Amino acid sequence: MLEGWVSIIVNSVLFVLKGIIGILTGSVSLIADAFHTLSDVSTSVVIVISFRVAKKPSDATHPFGHGRMEAIATVVVAVLLVAVGLEILKGSLERLFHPVDFKASWWIIGLILLTIVVKEWLARFSRDLGKAIESDAIEADFWHHRTDAISSLLVIVAFVGQRFGLSALDGIVGILVAGLIVYTGWEIARKGIDDLLGKPPPDRLIRRVKRAVRAFSEVIDVHDLVIHQYGRFMVLSCHIEVSDQLSLKYAHDLAEEVENTINRKFQTYTTVHLDPINIKDTDLKEIRLFLKRYLNKWQSTWISYHALKVETDNHGKTIFFDLVADPNMKDQEIESLIRDIQQNILRAFPQIKKVVVDVEPRYAF
Repeated sequence: MLEGWVSIIVNSVLFVLKGIIGILTGSVSLIADAFHTLSDVSTSVVIVISFRVAKKPSDATHPFGHGRMEAIATVVVAVLLVAVGLEILKGSLERLFHPVDFKASWWIIGLILLTIVVKEWLARFSRDLGKAIESDAIEADFWHHRTDAISSLLVIVAFVGQRFGLSALDGIVGILVAGLIVYTGWEIARKGIDDLLGKPPPDRLIRRVKRAVRAFSEVIDVHDLVIHQYGRFMVLSCHIEVSDQLSLKYAHDLAEEVENTINRKFQTYTTVHLDPINIKDTDLKEIRLFLKRYLNKWQSTWISYHALKVETDNHGKTIFFDLVADPNMKDQEIESLIRDIQQNILRAFPQIKKVVVDVEPRYAF
């Protein structure tokens, strides 16, 4: 809210200043820059409104709250940017084909330079606040301020060029400013859309959650971590591996304690599933060591396995486990990896008659 209101006030003053100078000098690039600044005001208004809505608690029609309104605001900001950029492009093309001579005094150039300093300060102010609360919407506003500062710098280039008879430079700079605005809008829109469609949680968050779960001495490992993000609110689920020697009541109490701990640390709603593991089976111990050596050859932090178990029937022993593949691997590469793992296990362990490998979905970590 602070970033939004500071941006509205500062940009309103800059819009008036740039607009007056643009009209007095007749510079299309400066008028375009003024409307770029005005678009900053509108996007900041969107941010203020979106954060006000995002703070609303859950209700019957929105049980997970209104946190994703921030992502919607990011997309709205991006659409406004693109619209402004296209309008500026239109005016700049007209000026390119029909140049107009004008001369800006050095004091006007100095004044525009001062606006650049103010916009760069505002950009850094927004960036720092955006990082502090990890807000994509405020980060989008930061890029909006930064591109405005860059476009004003290009305007100075056009003004200096005009003083040396380069009339077409005004239109060229306007086109560059327009292209910069449209590109920035596209990049911001892509990020907002990713949030709405559902993007993977940050690696840092995954590591922190897993570290908190593994801190429990009875937890052997954690996997199948799934995180749904609704603005600041998260819904989280995971599987924890525990010894099958634990009593049902003890294991249940442990799962609840893990849930409560994660809820407190990460302000989330957590569900924990228990996976009982036979830690005494000699075959499983040897296969664990084998898989560890085998997967280390791939030198990927992603590729791993879990939920390893062995079942015995009339036909012999069957090994089951889940494979976590690298998200960048193609389906054919994953299938080839699974076949290679199966063949190597069957060769190394003649007592094993079958190896069943399930691939974890990309949304589980």
